[in-house]
Amino acid sequence: MPIEITIENKKFIVPEGNDPCELWVGYFNSLKKETGKEKAKMLWLITWKTNHNVSCTTNANFNTWLKENGIDVSNAATRHIADVSKIGSNILGMGKNLSSFLSWGVPAALAFIVLVIGIVLWKSSKDLDAKDLAMLTPIGRGAKGALKIVGK
Repeated sequence: MPIEITIENKKFIVPEGNDPCELWVGYFNSLKKETGKEKAKMLWLITWKTNHNVSCTTNANFNTWLKENGIDVSNAATRHIADVSKIGSNILGMGKNLSSFLSWGVPAALAFIVLVIGIVLWKSSKDLDAKDLAMLTPIGRGAKGALKIVGK
């Protein structure tokens, strides 16, 4: 949605990134009417740099209008594409660092878990006797049931 600003009692509608290309053209025309073509180009390019609508650069009519007015946004578009690819490389770089961490971190975490399980088993086995050991086998559990029946 465009923003309306007032400068020296003159109103300008400043387009934002999702505004249609026609609004960008109208913004330039109003700037040109008030400030002249060269200043209008400079102000328009500053606005385009911060609020640009990338879909306008694929519009043939808009590109023709840019050429007719001597406005070159290819550098801004190239910088935008470069910025996006830089973000992608940063994400991939983080992934590389993350995979390096995972190659050491996962085995270390698994070793820690096995160590904790071993300590728990070792501490619980201190109080273990033969009856408890027998209960770990099916025959031992069956013998306990048989002993209860016989004992009654």
